[in-house]
Amino acid sequence: MTKRPEPYSAAIMAILAVAFCVWALLTLPIQGAVILVVASVLGYSGWMAFSYARPVKSRKVIAVYLCAVGFQLIHMAEEYTGGFPHEIVELFDSPRDWPEKEFLLVFVFGFGALYFFAGAGALYRIRVANFFLWWYALGAGLLNGIAHFVFPIIKGGYFPGLYTAGGHFIMSGLLIYFLIKENRLLKAEERAAGPIQSLVR
Repeated sequence: MTKRPEPYSAAIMAILAVAFCVWALLTLPIQGAVILVVASVLGYSGWMAFSYARPVKSRKVIAVYLCAVGFQLIHMAEEYTGGFPHEIVELFDSPRDWPEKEFLLVFVFGFGALYFFAGAGALYRIRVANFFLWWYALGAGLLNGIAHFVFPIIKGGYFPGLYTAGGHFIMSGLLIYFLIKENRLLKAEERAAGPIQSLVR
């Protein structure tokens, strides 16, 4: 029988995710904030369903995640050079400004650092670190990729991030596949170890 994991990591991450969502909804253009809220919900749900009780063990999964993070930085370079914060404000005629400095500090440097710290934590099977694997897989990767194909349709032309958006589908698809496969392998290991542990007792 699988030992029930401690609940503290889930509670702490839930509080931090809610705080981030509230900040985004109160300060960012509402359309961008909604994407971040949905990304947080998807990331948390995937984490709880697949990697909370059984944190990732395979270095292959972590390597794919780190490659995805590297791609995310390339994607955000396209966004920055194209003036993404200004363009999204203009696209939706938002009354809220989105300063480029804030975009860089929070979403490029801040989240960039968190992504790599999470990769290091995942190597040691730290539960909270695994949240960010799912945050990229379902939020920053899959959902963000979809949004970047919708924005040009609304605008009727190029929107910053479009050229690299397809890469998000590739990287997030790979990461989702490996995360689910990892969960199945860890479950199988637990089932195989169960009878052995019973004999030892």
